[in-house]
Amino acid sequence: MKGQPRTAALLGGLTERRFLRDYWQKRPLLVRSAMPGFRDPIAADELAGLSCEDGVESRIVREKGGVRPWEVTWGPQEEKTFASLPDAGWTLLVQEVNRHVPGAALLLDRFAFLPSVRVDDVMVSFAARGGSVGPHLDSYDVFLVQGQGKRRWRYGTKPAKDARFRAGLELRILERFEWDEDEVLEPGDMLYLPPGFAHHGVGVTPCLTYSIGFRSPSAGEMWKDFAAHLASRDEASRLLVDPPLRPADNPGAIPPALLRRVRNEVRAMHARDDVIDRWFAAFATRLSPGHEVTPPRRAPDGAAIAARLRRGARVARTEEGRWAFLPRTKGGLYLYVGGAEIDVPAAAAPLAKLLCATRRFDGRALAAASRGAAAAALLAHLFAIGALRFGS
Repeated sequence: MKGQPRTAALLGGLTERRFLRDYWQKRPLLVRSAMPGFRDPIAADELAGLSCEDGVESRIVREKGGVRPWEVTWGPQEEKTFASLPDAGWTLLVQEVNRHVPGAALLLDRFAFLPSVRVDDVMVSFAARGGSVGPHLDSYDVFLVQGQGKRRWRYGTKPAKDARFRAGLELRILERFEWDEDEVLEPGDMLYLPPGFAHHGVGVTPCLTYSIGFRSPSAGEMWKDFAAHLASRDEASRLLVDPPLRPADNPGAIPPALLRRVRNEVRAMHARDDVIDRWFAAFATRLSPGHEVTPPRRAPDGAAIAARLRRGARVARTEEGRWAFLPRTKGGLYLYVGGAEIDVPAAAAPLAKLLCATRRFDGRALAAASRGAAAAALLAHLFAIGALRFGS
C-alpha cells in the first residue's frame, strides 16, 4: 500500500507545518512545478461530455457574444452548444469532478495534510483562449493546479478592501479589481489563494485548471443544523411548564419568572462537548443535498471480500461523502462516512484510520490490515453500505 504523498515538492520545499503557519488563510503562494510531469486525469472533450450528464453541475461563461455580458449557461449542457462556441472568450466549469473521475479524486490525496472535513470538491475548468469568469473573490481556500495549456493569473497579495460587485450580472464580478502579482501558470504549477483574495484567471492558450477547494461552514449553517439536531432529541419534546404566576396587570407583559424558565429550558438543551463533537463530525462529512452513500444492489459477503483482496483486487472509497473519525473510550472510535456514524471497536480502529488516510488501496495490503473478526466485520459493513467498492 502506498504511503502518504510527499508534500515538500508540492509546497515548493516548504514543510507542511510552515505552510500552515505562514500561508494557510493568510497569503497566496505560487509554486512552480508543484506537480512535475503532471498528467491531466480528464481531457477537455471528456469534460465537455461530463457537463452534458444529468446530475453534474456545470456552467459555460461567455464574457461577450451572448445575449448579455458575462452570460452563464447552466448545465446539463447540450452537445450542440459546444459546436456553436467560438474559438476564444469562453470557459466551461464543472463541479465535483472527483465524484466522477477517479484520477481527479486522487488529486485530493496530495493535500492529505489538511483535514478531510474541510474538503469541498475538485472543480475543473476549461478555458478557451481569452476565456475567463472575471475578477472575483472566493469564500474558500483553493489550490489552483494548472493542467494542459497556460493560464494567466493576476491576484492580490492582501485581502480585497473593495468587495463591491458589478450590478446586473449573473456572476459576482468585482466592480474594482486591484492586483499585485501577474503570473502565467504552466502544466504542474500551482497557486494557493486564501478566502477573500481577489484574483482573475484568463486562458493564454486553451487550458485546463483544477481547483481543489477547501470550504468552512458558516456560523449560520452550523447553528441551523445543530438546532435541528437538538430538536430531534427526545428531551426536545418536553413542554414548557409555567412557573407560579400572578394575575397579569397587562397581558402583553411577559412575566420575568417565565423568561427565567425559558432561559433555563433553552440552556438545558445545550449539549455536552462530546455531543457537539459527534454532531459536527456527522455534519461536516455530509456533502450537499442530493448526495448520499448508496448501497450496491448486491454487496459481496465477508468471504468474497477476503478472497478478492488476497488476489490483489483494488479497493476505492466512495466520493459521495467525506471520511473522518473521532476517538471514543477503550481505544475505539467513531467513523464518519457521508454523515453516517459507525461505532468501531478498538480491534478495528487501526483499519478505520487507514481507510480515512487515502482513497485507493491495494487488495493484499488491505487484507493484511483487516485481519481479525472486528476488522473483517467493519470492512464488510463498509462494502454493504456502499462506502467501499472494488475497482481503481
